[in-house]
Amino acid sequence: MTFQHIAQTFAQGLAGTDQFKAFYKGAFALMKADPDNAALYFVVGVAAHSYVQKFEDQAVDPAQADQAKATLDAFNARLLESLSQTPEKRLAAVSAVALDYEWNVQAF
Repeated sequence: MTFQHIAQTFAQGLAGTDQFKAFYKGAFALMKADPDNAALYFVVGVAAHSYVQKFEDQAVDPAQADQAKATLDAFNARLLESLSQTPEKRLAAVSAVALDYEWNVQAF
C-alpha cells in the first residue's frame, strides 16, 4: 500500500463516511510502514478521522459531503506532489496543509 494508492482510491470513491474511514485507516497504517513521512500521513488521516467522528451516525447533505471530499482530495494532491521532493519541501507542504486544515476548514 502506498499513499498514492490510498489517495487515488479515495478520490475515485463516493463522498461517504465509509470512504473517509478507509482512507484514515490506510493513512495511519502508512505511518508505521513509512515512518519518514509519518507526519504527512498523520495530518490527512486526522482530518479524515475527524470527518468520520463528526458525521458517521447522521445524514450528511450531499453538497457538504462533496465539499469535504474535495477538500481532502486537494490536501492529498498537495502532499502527493511533495513526496518526490526534498525532506525540507515535504515538511513545508505538510505544514501548509496542517495550517490550512486548522484555520480554514470548519466543516470537519
